Amino acid sequence: MKNPFEKMPTILLADELIDKAFRRAEKAASSFTPRGNKISKARQREELRIRTVSNVIRDNLRKILDRTPGVSTLPPFYQELVDTLVDRKMFHKALASVNWAIKTIRTLEERYVEKVRYSRDPNEIAQLRRQFYGRVASVIKDIADNLEYLNKARDVLKDLPVIDLSLPTIVIAGHPNVGKSTLLRQLTNAKPEVASYPFTTKGINVGQFEEHWLKYQVIDTPGLLDRPLSERNEIERQAILALKHLGKVIIYIFDPSEYCGFPLEEQMHLFEEIYEEFKEFPFIVVLNKVDVADEEKIRKAEEFLRAKGIEPIRIVAKEGLGVDEVKKKILEILKPELEEEISRVS
Repeated sequence: MKNPFEKMPTILLADELIDKAFRRAEKAASSFTPRGNKISKARQREELRIRTVSNVIRDNLRKILDRTPGVSTLPPFYQELVDTLVDRKMFHKALASVNWAIKTIRTLEERYVEKVRYSRDPNEIAQLRRQFYGRVASVIKDIADNLEYLNKARDVLKDLPVIDLSLPTIVIAGHPNVGKSTLLRQLTNAKPEVASYPFTTKGINVGQFEEHWLKYQVIDTPGLLDRPLSERNEIERQAILALKHLGKVIIYIFDPSEYCGFPLEEQMHLFEEIYEEFKEFPFIVVLNKVDVADEEKIRKAEEFLRAKGIEPIRIVAKEGLGVDEVKKKILEILKPELEEEISRVS
């Protein structure tokens, strides 16, 4: 799947759109050779200017509407992100104003073309065209703020992540440097693609693996699920909530060696916050770097997790040790659901 806002065009601001339309009209008029008497020539030239201005502006505005997807038609994951990044009501209002401008300018075009055709005075005909220009400029200036808003919204929305929403997705969480990207590479046996994502500086890492003819997607979200939720601002929390529409399973990684730079107690605290936030999800918890970790720390983490009814898996992601067990656990959780979905569709 592509970014649904990928084709949203660059949006000209009010003055840019007006200047473009007026320049195009003058160019068309200068290369046009009218026929007939003085009055007929004036009518033809000014009608051409009026229609050119109308067409240029309406074509540019129509492109915005045609290439901008309806938010309510998007998958829930993208709806949540749009709500996070832009004010949906304001976004709809801005698009509605563009639609209003298209209709209004079309009405003005027909009205002034009719007036030009009935006029028998070349000076009046020129005056009618100037009036039309003024009315059109006024309409575009009325939506100037909305055009500016849509332009800024486009700059944000074009950076939405490109993720295959048709695949069951496993989200990896845990403090920085605990081995998330290493585990992702081991699970997917490939260098993960990096997709842009709002509120992260590195972009999310996306990888896929196939097992028994079924595909699975694994993502790591640096900057999102790697520090306490209590430290987040409201926008960041909303971005995290968007992941609920994407993931099927959470893999949470502990580093009992503490080489990641975070004490085990701090890792436990973050786990409790993520576990509470995503409590409707099945969790797979792994203890990484067990080859260099103190056995006492490993057991402390295991006791903490078993008290919550979770049996952790010991791994050394860098060496690939325990990765097959992690993959087996993923399949145990997801395969029955996938097979049920496939049988339902067929």
